[in-house]
Amino acid sequence: MERRVLSEYLDDFLKSAEFDDDSLNGLQVEGRAEVNRLAVAVTACAEVFGAAAGWKADALLVHHGLFWRGAWPMRIQNILKDRLKTLFDAGISLYAYHLPLDAHGEVGNNAVAARDLGLVNIKPFGHYKGMVIGFKGRLEAPAARTEFIARVSEYYGRSPAVTVPAGPDPVATVGIVSGGAAREAEEAADEGLDLFVTGEPGEPQTYVCRERGLTFIAMGHYATERIGVKALAAHLERAHGLETRFFDVDNDA
Repeated sequence: MERRVLSEYLDDFLKSAEFDDDSLNGLQVEGRAEVNRLAVAVTACAEVFGAAAGWKADALLVHHGLFWRGAWPMRIQNILKDRLKTLFDAGISLYAYHLPLDAHGEVGNNAVAARDLGLVNIKPFGHYKGMVIGFKGRLEAPAARTEFIARVSEYYGRSPAVTVPAGPDPVATVGIVSGGAAREAEEAADEGLDLFVTGEPGEPQTYVCRERGLTFIAMGHYATERIGVKALAAHLERAHGLETRFFDVDNDA
């Protein structure tokens, strides 16, 4: 697949132009013109770049890229210089999609998790800068709170970093916003949800959840954002025949 065609397809499929995002979404570093092997990972870093180069990837797609609003002008030195050198030497293109990959209804971090965790009547939820980037839904049958927390832990492959078990038991309604979305717990409480799943905890929100009767689970920023890149890679394999591989550089944060 031509790099240009892949860029156009991803921008259109993920509707990246619709998002007011701090990330420079789309193609961040131009590599070779033809893409057959696509590596995917959560975050742009030296370990991922080296692994992608070792696999002889033509391109790498991540959720957290190298370039963010407010960072320019920046000097190409130190670790940024080393990271870019790895990409240039290997001819690897770098794509990054941040909020578009949180919010997408088919392959996004939150929609996929909502379906996989057994929610039905799934609807957009979780406002950020005027955009809705998460999803909420209802369990077909209410689940005991400890049982549902165990289900979430198994899904993300780790125990919660923080749990505030303040909501109804059993759990019937759930909201999910991946990453650093602790503040959206207040929106979950406003909507009368029983439980809210995000990545990072927020110290003030623990008290809000206790006082408003909302169970809060922080599963780790990295863990909650492995979902979208993997789902997007599977989509690209089916739709365009690309060979993909997910590189999991684990991160407890």
